[in-house]
Amino acid sequence: MMASDEKLIRMVEKSPVQKEDRKILEHLLLTQECPWQPNVTALAQYRTELGECCNASFWLAVTKENTPEGSDILLDGQKGRKLPVNTQLMELLQERSPIPAILYDQCSIVGNGGILRNSSCGQEIDRADLIVRFNLPPMDWPEDVGTKTNLVTINPSILQNKFKKLLAHRKPFADALRPYGNALLLIPAFSFVGHSEIAYRALYTMEDFGMGRHAYFLNPHYLSTLGQYWKGQSFHPQRLSSGFMFVNMALELCKRITLYGFWPFPHDLANRMIPHHYYDNALPKPIHAMSNEFSHYLKMYTQGVLRLRLGKCQ
Repeated sequence: MMASDEKLIRMVEKSPVQKEDRKILEHLLLTQECPWQPNVTALAQYRTELGECCNASFWLAVTKENTPEGSDILLDGQKGRKLPVNTQLMELLQERSPIPAILYDQCSIVGNGGILRNSSCGQEIDRADLIVRFNLPPMDWPEDVGTKTNLVTINPSILQNKFKKLLAHRKPFADALRPYGNALLLIPAFSFVGHSEIAYRALYTMEDFGMGRHAYFLNPHYLSTLGQYWKGQSFHPQRLSSGFMFVNMALELCKRITLYGFWPFPHDLANRMIPHHYYDNALPKPIHAMSNEFSHYLKMYTQGVLRLRLGKCQ
């Protein structure tokens, strides 16, 4: 047994985590015993099933093509509530999906977990053909998190809390977008009542500051079909996280997938305490089943479907 395995055993034995999390850590320990090998057949199975049920290249973003004027958008966070697709919204929509129906060779899906700090994964992340990030994370640690981004999400919560709903000075928001250059921006505007107006202001701000039209709204139809798929796999969370959604997108669109910064525990593999995010220790609201989602990532890892980076990159 390797020394790193012995450390992990002690971590599992001493860790003050809940019973369910302890099982996940024990599963993690088992995965460390064998070298990871890609399984093209297993990934192709996910790609086929998710393409048939969800079709991210068509449904991921709201467009004029998939959401015509006069139809209704069903809010994914408030069942039974809907938003009419009116002229104001149509003016904000692009004609077609920004997601090409192609296969990327290598994809880096970069979570915000504290395990990324001091990981030295930046160069490895930046070598990917598609790099996905979440909720406008600070890019002040390039040696750990990289510098490139192709797609980044912007949750309405950050627009509300950090940028004051864009009702006052909007330049801080525009400044926060600049490190992302021409990256595709995806906003989940149709989860709850009130989110759409904040999201509209985000697009108006981009236009006012001459930042181009690289922003789209995340489509609740995609989220709904993805949720139904995972219920069929006996996974019934209250709400799928953004990270889990885009890992599933990558399963459809990528030949090779590596996850960075996906880690739901307050300590690293050496049992050292780490912050919740690589940039702060603000805890999220408990609406996502992060540990259960991580257990699915572990399953995919053992299947050879994706790689998990949980320590330093070589």
